[in-house]
Amino acid sequence: MISPRVSVIIPAYNSAWSISRTLQSIQHQTLKDFEVIVVNDGSTDDLEDILEPFLADARIRVVRQENSGLAASRNRGISEAKAPLVAPIDADDLWHPEFLEETVPALEKDDSAPFAFSYFFRIDEHDRLLPFTPPDAPPRHDFLGLLCLNSVGCGSAAVYRKDLILRVGGYDVALGKRGLPGAEDWKLILHLAKLGEPIMIERLLTGYRITAGSMSQSRPQRQHRAVLAVIHEIGREMPDVSRRALADARTMMAAWLLPAYARNKMFGRFIGHLFKAYALNPFWFTNPLLRDAHRRWLVTQWRALSRAVVPASDVLPHLSGVCFEGKYPFDYLVHSGRNGGPTDAGASDVVLHMRDGAVRDTP
Repeated sequence: MISPRVSVIIPAYNSAWSISRTLQSIQHQTLKDFEVIVVNDGSTDDLEDILEPFLADARIRVVRQENSGLAASRNRGISEAKAPLVAPIDADDLWHPEFLEETVPALEKDDSAPFAFSYFFRIDEHDRLLPFTPPDAPPRHDFLGLLCLNSVGCGSAAVYRKDLILRVGGYDVALGKRGLPGAEDWKLILHLAKLGEPIMIERLLTGYRITAGSMSQSRPQRQHRAVLAVIHEIGREMPDVSRRALADARTMMAAWLLPAYARNKMFGRFIGHLFKAYALNPFWFTNPLLRDAHRRWLVTQWRALSRAVVPASDVLPHLSGVCFEGKYPFDYLVHSGRNGGPTDAGASDVVLHMRDGAVRDTP
């Protein structure tokens, strides 16, 4: 049997509400030579019933295990993969139809790159686009860029070489066992980036779902402990990494989670982490990577609070109304059945496109 070019890994735990849309975005990929491995991580909902119609597609199969957590589920899927490349995607995220077509050939052509990844955009539980501010120029994405910025930023935005994932030990299940899940993908890409610089695809090709129940949003204190644990372990395992780079990573990760502390009314923790991130790293602003990231972060927060570009509904239109470079690649979601949301009537489209290599957003 000829192996597929890429194995898509979907860890799924009680994901019946969202996985249909995820699978549809995979089936609509313009690159067709793939397999899909859904890892049912001990789900107690009707996930199996939702998956059954998709199993008519011979490329899709399910493996089952007792509940073991996200990292173990991804590792199980990788161990089952037949292809030399693996593409994890969470069971509530989405891919632009050209995601695999862009990332897989790019990685196949460059033997020195451990993985390839795309830009991502944020969506809510109804596939509606959330406010964000894309970079004006491609962000730094070597090891130091990934440490200070986590330029990948989304566990569903990359395609990896399977052999290199196995070489570095896969996703770290020990973090979850210590009660610190949520940063395993960041730790993995840092180890891989030590082996070579990844490839960045300067297109918005991954839809990263943010909900009130998301780990980083509902339990920011645990997420914060997880990223701090990764920073500590990277410092211990890689003594050549400077203390300044580690401090800048702590500052950036704290800035990322501060809004979640505020939304959860954890004001004491908000102030404490604000102090630790900035007072203990007073020269953070001399790092141009952090300056630009903070500028974009502040613009995004202002847009969300002032609704300067967001309609009264508090979110932008459904993903099916988003235009990528003159195309509406997610239009099929309007007709996606019980798990597909209809487009908001009368909502104005948000156009996301490329100009001279930079991503722009136009309300």
